[in-house]
Amino acid sequence: MRKFVVFAAAFCVLAVVGLVGAAAATAPIQVTDDQFAANEESLGMSPDGQILMGMWNDWHFNDGCGISYSTDGGTTWAPESFAPGFTSFTNDPDVSGTGPFPIAGDPVVVYNPKSGLFDVICQAFGGKRSQKVQLLSTTFDTSLADPADPADSYGLGAWRLPAVPIAAGIANGSEKGSNGKFPDHEAGTVDTGTGSGHHFGRLYVAWAEFSGAGKSPIDLAYSDDDGASWTGPIRVSDAGHQFDQDATPRVGPDGTVYVSYINGPNEKSTKNNAALVAKSTDGGNTWSRSVVAAPIPSPATSLPNALYRGGTDVTSTVDQLTGDLVVAFGDQSSGALNVWVTLTASPGDLSSFVPATRVKPSAQTQFFPWLQSAPDGRVDLAYYDRSCDANDVLVCVTLSSSSDSGATWTSQAVTSTGFNGDTFGACLAFVDPPDCTNFFLGDYIAVASTDAKAQVMWTGNGAHTLDAFTEAVGF
Repeated sequence: MRKFVVFAAAFCVLAVVGLVGAAAATAPIQVTDDQFAANEESLGMSPDGQILMGMWNDWHFNDGCGISYSTDGGTTWAPESFAPGFTSFTNDPDVSGTGPFPIAGDPVVVYNPKSGLFDVICQAFGGKRSQKVQLLSTTFDTSLADPADPADSYGLGAWRLPAVPIAAGIANGSEKGSNGKFPDHEAGTVDTGTGSGHHFGRLYVAWAEFSGAGKSPIDLAYSDDDGASWTGPIRVSDAGHQFDQDATPRVGPDGTVYVSYINGPNEKSTKNNAALVAKSTDGGNTWSRSVVAAPIPSPATSLPNALYRGGTDVTSTVDQLTGDLVVAFGDQSSGALNVWVTLTASPGDLSSFVPATRVKPSAQTQFFPWLQSAPDGRVDLAYYDRSCDANDVLVCVTLSSSSDSGATWTSQAVTSTGFNGDTFGACLAFVDPPDCTNFFLGDYIAVASTDAKAQVMWTGNGAHTLDAFTEAVGF
């Protein structure tokens, strides 16, 4: 929830730049239709692209991690519900929740091909001092879910585990992250490889561990049983890099695990920021020295023409065909904040990266990049993009894709209309009366990829508040 360098989000239309091999995008599907906001989406998808599970910060009455799923490739979605075991509320004010915490968020959902389950991770905090802030994991089985029963979170039998702690802070999380030990802004991935060097089905999660002393090093944990038990936390960032955020774990085609993140000389500095990467060749147990993938000479700490927060962040993926590591980040050296990309000069070798270039040069603002690689090596990059609006207010969703590990890109509009991200506030449902003065679109969006399509999920304007939307781009 807290960001090292502040960020924001929204969506809008842009002129189509021809994407070789890409089919027309389907029409956007509104997954949520709430009184309170949905933002910070995560998206898991089965290898055939047919079973999907979306998650988001659910500012509805449960104040937790919202969910929906699809069993027909994303064409239709179950009525939205929530992940049980995290918060003490449900979406029915008269029914208590099954968790001990008043607040949960920062959701992660990934499909695990070893078990056929969706692995779920959320951050939970607040409440009594004895309730330490925690990262918690569980699993969801769509085959056991009842979409006609969203009030019961599709039936508790679909949740195969109680909420299992991954990491715990020393405070209850009511403070800001820098003032109390606080695991934040986690991201996850699963090793889908079965060959030498792989740990098939291993679930990885990485996060920034705010220390309570102004530092935020990167930690990682892994599980070989869908989150029932964990190894870690394991320190990823080295002693020379202690002010970090945006930890993203990824697994290469040879089983090497990478974690990218943003680093600065101190918690608040925007000077000498850089996109850093470390790697592990033993399944996440030990890590290399962190290296600079690219300097970020002009990071943004806010967005123009917006009350919602936004700025520079870092994400990555690995080309599943070549093994090249691709790293994306925001920088405003060219004038407006744009998405830039670099990649390893040689697959698996972190000693040299090619100079970073802009993916889709624009005089308008771009932010919240998220990367994923299809099995055939196509790299997909989803991001919010104001190129549709000469006034740099309305925000679009763009999908850029690369067939050469990020050296060149082609782009396609995902949305057909723009929206103003300050139309709705993110109402805090856990105060009475609700506080709707928080302009917050989240800190990231999502894309999941197969050889046949890229499925994008983002926050946009619904009829009453900020809602979650999704759309598929075929290849």
